[in-house]
Amino acid sequence: MQGLFEILGMSGRNELRSDFFKELERHAVCLDRLRKSAQIDTELLDTTLQDIAVTIAGLRELNHTALEALRRHEFLSAVRQRSGVSSGICQFDLPALHHWLQQDSEVRARHLSNWLEPLQPLQLAIELLLRLIRDSALPRQAVAVRGFFQQTLDSHSPNQLVRVWLPAEGSAFPEISGGRHRFTIRFLEQPDPNQHASQSNGNIEFWLACCVF
Repeated sequence: MQGLFEILGMSGRNELRSDFFKELERHAVCLDRLRKSAQIDTELLDTTLQDIAVTIAGLRELNHTALEALRRHEFLSAVRQRSGVSSGICQFDLPALHHWLQQDSEVRARHLSNWLEPLQPLQLAIELLLRLIRDSALPRQAVAVRGFFQQTLDSHSPNQLVRVWLPAEGSAFPEISGGRHRFTIRFLEQPDPNQHASQSNGNIEFWLACCVF
């Protein structure tokens, strides 16, 4: 429910929907330019452009009345107000919440689904934008020497996402930091959460994708 409250708060910002429109339209223009390339799968390109058009139409039809009603929802408003207070959601403070929590999981899931329904156009826009960004680059093999890897970026390109793949059974995990000109990956090991994480001494093989769109 805390996640729902945060999403409702962000959805009330006027610039949010505008940013979605700009990003989706920018991706549509970039993709349409690829039509001239002989190596492009035109069927896939047309399908993707259609997905963008449908998503933009859904954003234009966003039900602001339903969203405002959700923000004023008596039950949700009470939980949101009390959740910001220390021990504010105790049973004696919010008996309605604890009564709801005793309902069957199917009932609670149905309620959550109904509350999230007005936000679906925003969800679809986020999912599509993330898919376009993630699919814009193919992963390549890389090696972090003694747990350290650094790469320079083209500051004139819209670098939007760095993706890292590691074997699930590995003992190291990545810590990524970066800016406009470069990014750094340090692979850390922490076998015991009670101890401080330290940089790996071995060479770490991993897969890397720098998503530029």
